[in-house]
Amino acid sequence: MRKRLLFLTIVLVLGLSIIFYGCTNDSKKASSTTNDKPVFKLTIDKIKKKYTDTKIKDIKNIGKEFVIVESQKDTFANRFDVYNLRTGDMDSLPTGAEFVTLDKIENENYFVFLSSGKNSESPFSSFPYLIKCVRIKNDVKQNDDYIALKEDKYFPLDASVQAGSKGEDVMSDITVALDGLEVLFKPMKGKEQEFYADAADIPPTKTSYNKDKKELVFEIGTNQLDNKLLGEKAVRIENNQYMSSYEIQQKDNKIYLVIAVKDTLKEYMAKIKRLPDGLPYLAVEFKNNKEYETYYKWFNMEKTCYSKSFYLI
Repeated sequence: MRKRLLFLTIVLVLGLSIIFYGCTNDSKKASSTTNDKPVFKLTIDKIKKKYTDTKIKDIKNIGKEFVIVESQKDTFANRFDVYNLRTGDMDSLPTGAEFVTLDKIENENYFVFLSSGKNSESPFSSFPYLIKCVRIKNDVKQNDDYIALKEDKYFPLDASVQAGSKGEDVMSDITVALDGLEVLFKPMKGKEQEFYADAADIPPTKTSYNKDKKELVFEIGTNQLDNKLLGEKAVRIENNQYMSSYEIQQKDNKIYLVIAVKDTLKEYMAKIKRLPDGLPYLAVEFKNNKEYETYYKWFNMEKTCYSKSFYLI
């Protein structure tokens, strides 16, 4: 029995010695590797030489190993490329033909852009929105490691936004929703062909806010109203947490949609939508909590999924 216990003790001691020795050696190896300076395949000067027919607008460092380069050709939308200085890998962020500004860098795997709503390939313009570029793989041989996720952008009441392009429109209806309202447009009589050419669109529209009167105003670039809206006075909105009334005003060959808002309203969002038959409408949505942001909470995107070492595939 004693011999067996002695044998097991010797085996255990030898085993632990081997484990500790291995760990110590590994730690030394890791330490020496960590202390060694990484070898970079790329430098900023080498990157600049790649843009021979494109103007570099900005270069930003992301940590020690990554940079993001903003560049632009004449008449084209600006583009953004992410470089890994250590490996030489380059990936173009998929912002498409949109004119964008870089709003936030979480890390080299996650970027947030604000689209102006305008792009270099179409005369149409939408209201500003967010484009989130997220890394889904890490393939040195490819330059498409990111995907783009579009998200609505809410603005404070005093922020002016604009969109729309066509003027052959008639404001035909207004529908009040629980969190906003919708304004429908149809073609002017005899202008159907122009209205539907390429794609139906709302008239040029921009917003403003009268703080003293607590009025959010949509200035719409048409003076045409459907018969059922002509002469309509201020419409009271009952039991709504954001609005108390709206009013249609016609002046200077334009329509002014004036919305009386409540103190609970902090932010708003506007976008252009279309019915199945192609008729465009202006959709306005309100929000009462300025601090809340519509992140993809099902995946805790900003804090977990796109950390420096995580990829979807």
